[in-house]
Amino acid sequence: MDIPLRLSILWMKLTSLLIYPLLIIHGAIFTPKKRLPPFVNCDLLTIPATDLARKIRCREIKSETVVKAYISRIEAVNPLINAIVENGFDRAIEMAKIADKKCMESEVSYLEEKYPLLGVPVTVKECCSLAGFPVTLGNYWRKNLRATENSEVVQLILNAGAIPLLVSNTPEFCYSWESNNFITGRTLNPYDQRRIAGGSSGGEGALLGAGASLIGIAADTGGSIRCPAMYNGVFGHKPTPGVLSLKGLLPDLSKTDAGNDYTTAGPMCRYAKDLSLLTKIMAGPRVISLKLDEPVPIEDIKIFYKKNIGSSWFTIPTTRDVERTFDEVIQHFSDFGMKPVQLNLDLSLAPEYTVAGTAALENIPSTLEDPSGVHETPNLFLEILKSPFGCSKFTFASMYLMVLVKIATSFLFKKDIPRYMEHFDKMRNDLLSLLSTNGVLLFLTMPTPALRHHEYYTMWYGVAYPFIINMLGFPAANIPIGFSSDGLPIGIQVIAGPYQDRLCFSIAHHLERAFGGWKPPK
Repeated sequence: MDIPLRLSILWMKLTSLLIYPLLIIHGAIFTPKKRLPPFVNCDLLTIPATDLARKIRCREIKSETVVKAYISRIEAVNPLINAIVENGFDRAIEMAKIADKKCMESEVSYLEEKYPLLGVPVTVKECCSLAGFPVTLGNYWRKNLRATENSEVVQLILNAGAIPLLVSNTPEFCYSWESNNFITGRTLNPYDQRRIAGGSSGGEGALLGAGASLIGIAADTGGSIRCPAMYNGVFGHKPTPGVLSLKGLLPDLSKTDAGNDYTTAGPMCRYAKDLSLLTKIMAGPRVISLKLDEPVPIEDIKIFYKKNIGSSWFTIPTTRDVERTFDEVIQHFSDFGMKPVQLNLDLSLAPEYTVAGTAALENIPSTLEDPSGVHETPNLFLEILKSPFGCSKFTFASMYLMVLVKIATSFLFKKDIPRYMEHFDKMRNDLLSLLSTNGVLLFLTMPTPALRHHEYYTMWYGVAYPFIINMLGFPAANIPIGFSSDGLPIGIQVIAGPYQDRLCFSIAHHLERAFGGWKPPK
């Protein structure tokens, strides 16, 4: 156990208790809770992408009608959630007309094979590079930059016939739980604007949760898909690393020790049945390793579970609502006759594992560095001192992560990192053996529903729940299960062994039927 690290966590806990009343007051004044407008064209906006694509190519529904319906929904809700960096609505309508014309001229079987998402609208996390659209990453130096080409995963989705509507908001350089920056501003949770939409795929999560998007392209390094998926009540999948291309994804983490090992692109969506199709398309020829066409009966899957990481002194305590929801899922599988097994997994060193994993991100790209090389890079600590007074061009959150990485690689416990990673590697091997090719681990996505704005500064260690899975290199998905007493979405994380993503999808299908999946904000 690293004593300075544990003491710093206790200090953060005390600070959190002191500032929480101020956050409540801040939210009530600056971001009061508002009702989202009711659905118009509800029948069009509640069709899974898989079914919608079939209806479009069979000429039961026009793509133009669908695209216009989603544009109307986006325009109705975005003033309340601020999730968009830039839209391309006019272009999308023209693309929809072309898709409808193609449906009139081509055989259905040909369209199904060649364009499995023909005419279906999609939204894209800004960091995933959509040609012609901004790639600012919410950063001052990059405010005028635009993508000159598509990232590989975006290109594959477009090749399948999907129609891009917009690029969505992220934190500055994707370096935070909360999607806030000085270019686009702060994205708000559609279920309660006093709460965060999560990060770094917060724009995608908020649009999906609000029913303003159907499928989204995102990326995950430390929970960036699963965290906002839970906070906004939708599905989000982090595939097995290495299966989906990272070409064109930003920021470029290839110079870090483990950035490419932790990072993967992945889908976010409102319906479980779309996870498999989206992953299949985004993986391209590499999809063969996932065997997604081999169905896995739910009865053949072994269920293991771990409710929390460890001592509540050094982790974020699980809220009563999250614990109740998790217990309901375990009870459901027990009633279903699957006999879930509680895993005796020692995660008492989770804070140390998290910092060791953070240390492996040494040399992450700096938010302060001008990509053109024209301007000198400002001093990090001077910018942090300027930030509380509104005198810095860079968000405190992005600089905060860079400081945490520096701390993780310096005096706190760098000499002990090899020992902690040895423990971690043993745990990984034990899990590999246990899960094999037919087991899944049910785990919390996050220990609390969506936090209040700014609250995460005193809770960075809570990211251990999703981040440890990135370090393991296992596929994992968030599955929406229910709601807290405050009406905030709650989900669970299902984890499988490498290349067993299809097990995650089987569990997602099953739990969606059992618990109802995504439900729109009331």
